[in-house]
Amino acid sequence: MQVNNLCRFVVLLAGLVLLLELGVTRRADGQTARYTVIDLGTFGGARSAAFSINNSGQVAGFAETVDGRSQAFVYTDSTLFNLGTLGGFDSYAYRISDSGFVVGRAQNAGGKNRAFVTILNSSMFDISSLDGRLGGSFSVAVAVNGSGQVVGYFHTANEHMASRNRIFLYSDHRVSDLGTFGGADGVVTAINDAGDIVGTYGTEPEADYAERMAFLYTAGKMINLGSLGGKVTITTDLNDSGQVVGYSQTRRGEYRAFIYSAGVLTDLGTLPQGTQSFAYGINKSGQIVGASDGVGSTLHAFLYSAGVMTDLNGLIPANSGWVLTEAREINNGGQIVGNGIKDGQQRAFLLTPSPN
Repeated sequence: MQVNNLCRFVVLLAGLVLLLELGVTRRADGQTARYTVIDLGTFGGARSAAFSINNSGQVAGFAETVDGRSQAFVYTDSTLFNLGTLGGFDSYAYRISDSGFVVGRAQNAGGKNRAFVTILNSSMFDISSLDGRLGGSFSVAVAVNGSGQVVGYFHTANEHMASRNRIFLYSDHRVSDLGTFGGADGVVTAINDAGDIVGTYGTEPEADYAERMAFLYTAGKMINLGSLGGKVTITTDLNDSGQVVGYSQTRRGEYRAFIYSAGVLTDLGTLPQGTQSFAYGINKSGQIVGASDGVGSTLHAFLYSAGVMTDLNGLIPANSGWVLTEAREINNGGQIVGNGIKDGQQRAFLLTPSPN
């Protein structure tokens, strides 16, 4: 009997050692954690936010300094790099391409926000320096593809409750005004490697609670993506297959995450007991990330894969100290970036799939 007990102990010990060697973490509820979670840190301030990750695992976003300034960053090789500004106070990085191009907006010495493009260890390039139309009250670069094509938008007027915007394309060191795609006001949100772009336009930009329609511009034609019954549909991302994600108002006024694929706009639903959801990123496999409310009406980051929406908070190690509130982008390797609460502070996170 003693020999048998000793054998069982040896087997159990070997199993524990194997789990440790494989890096597998088990939650207190018995569910295997599918992701490790990393706090991307700050520049000495209280908060940070991540918006984009490329297929090399480099992350773009912004983080606060000790004196409260927001500074655009690239996170790579476990290090947070400050990208600086255009001479002003704040800057924000919104996308990073596989080539390492970073785009966003930064304040100049006059306090105006200007669209920029840069790479790590280089100074920011103010895109408005090439075209005076981007030199007004506000311009921002929101997306960049593998060829270095940059899209963004700029204010043309600031009237009543809403600003009028026009969309621009920066390519081969030239700026093209793409207009508003049929509306009085246009905003772009993403571009893929084929040069397809998505965005929204409004027909009544000066009206309170104006209608916003979503579009996909591909092969020289514009496609209206439709809606889920409400007045507002917002695109956020698309992959190289032309699948588009975002969120759309229902007839009841709630927002729901959607995917547009093969000409069909599909409601992705919500987490259990939720009423609203928002899709922010999609990879080449069609995996989608975003945020949804649920029990208690609090927002939680989600992964939507194979037709199932899963709360990412249930897929990280227990007692991590995190509440993941929104997932912003997912790369083709399954790494996810987003934002959450850690020790009472808003922090950017990076999730990496655990080894099997």
